[in-house]
Amino acid sequence: MLHSKIDLNLFLVLVTVYQEGSITAAGKRLHLSQPAVSHALSRLRDKYQDPLFVRHGRKMIPTALCQTIMPRVLSSVTELESTLHNIGEFDVHQYQREMKFGFRDILESLFFPELSTDLLINTPNITVNSRQVSRVDMEAALESQELDIVIDVLSPTSSEIQHTLICDEHFSLICRKGHPILSNMSLQSYVQADHALVTFKDSAVNTVDMALAQHGASRKFALKCEHYFAATSVISRCDMLLTMPNAYARLLKQQMPVEVVPLPFEVPMLPVHMYWHKQAVHDPLNSWMRAKLLDIAKRVIPPSAQTT
Repeated sequence: MLHSKIDLNLFLVLVTVYQEGSITAAGKRLHLSQPAVSHALSRLRDKYQDPLFVRHGRKMIPTALCQTIMPRVLSSVTELESTLHNIGEFDVHQYQREMKFGFRDILESLFFPELSTDLLINTPNITVNSRQVSRVDMEAALESQELDIVIDVLSPTSSEIQHTLICDEHFSLICRKGHPILSNMSLQSYVQADHALVTFKDSAVNTVDMALAQHGASRKFALKCEHYFAATSVISRCDMLLTMPNAYARLLKQQMPVEVVPLPFEVPMLPVHMYWHKQAVHDPLNSWMRAKLLDIAKRVIPPSAQTT
């Protein structure tokens, strides 16, 4: 049981270790030595009779009790801070942090040119680290704070993960310039051609092939790989076809001698969502970054984007 008298600064240390995932990083943020942070954490561990954090590699992972109390602790600390200044006056320039994203290469190519340029010019203390994460590992990576934000197609998650639609992407056909199908676009010419397929280890059922099955048709694949850039490089030199999300197809068209045209059949939109753990709800920098990514998505993947 907690004593009626306790140093409230201990909770600020608790929150900072929770957000940073590291005693060393928490010390730097609070301008305290590592022993001082460890001592404060030790006092709280005695009060709660719980370790509060367990070390996993270089990360401090919150225990079940810590996860349980943290929403109230965060809310209380935020409320106390609001008595000193207007909580709405968030100043991103006060933060020095690496934001960790779970993006596939296609999303890095779409978001990073604009995002990284903006950060470098306006908020150089905010850096970015991105890696691919499988959908089955996404929730654990967000919970352990290995990742701050993930953007991927709509996937089932627990109530611990929050998400929002970032865009609805549609598919287009991409082929070399002068390809015969450009003058004879039909479902029959599409299925008779050889195709390149970009697939990932944890891919769900292919949306394009499900749409084809509705017409009693299927594709034949001459190439399967994991990157759209490589597949586009191949199809720009031969008669293979590639079906891919339109926004990235338009980007690749600027770099290679290819054409991007509508498919000769309907394929459902691909919902792309942004995911974060509920423990990040009270993290102002995470919230700021999510808003920035949503804003960029409106420009790089406009809802009414047309193939060109």
